[in-house]
Amino acid sequence: MGLTLEIVTPEGTLINQEADSVVLPTSMGETGILPGHIPLLITVQRGELKVMTGGSVDHIAVADGFALVIGDHVSVLTEGAIDVKDIDLAQVEEARKRAEIALEEAKNRQMDPVELEKMETRVQFLMAQKLTKERKY
Repeated sequence: MGLTLEIVTPEGTLINQEADSVVLPTSMGETGILPGHIPLLITVQRGELKVMTGGSVDHIAVADGFALVIGDHVSVLTEGAIDVKDIDLAQVEEARKRAEIALEEAKNRQMDPVELEKMETRVQFLMAQKLTKERKY
């Protein structure tokens, strides 16, 4: 029996599927999850989540969040996630440039620190998407 992986974002469920194993990007490095893993609650860091199923590997760019492993069920709750196959590098690069300009303007206007942090997080997630896609899987 394998794992059930669920990735949930504010927009809804991105993935709900069976997997042989999952590798999560965490603040302590990559954490591999296999069937029968001990219960775990861990912070997910923006980066590349890998899903291994039947000899193939799917790559998902994820934003910051949390993962909960109970039994053979892995739930990832994240601010954003996108399958590497759906990433358009040109669009990501354009969005990153716009976000960086807006962030710089906000800093100059001395915007609310909470809003600045949200903007910085958005830029960082765009960079995670770009880096994940550029690995050329």
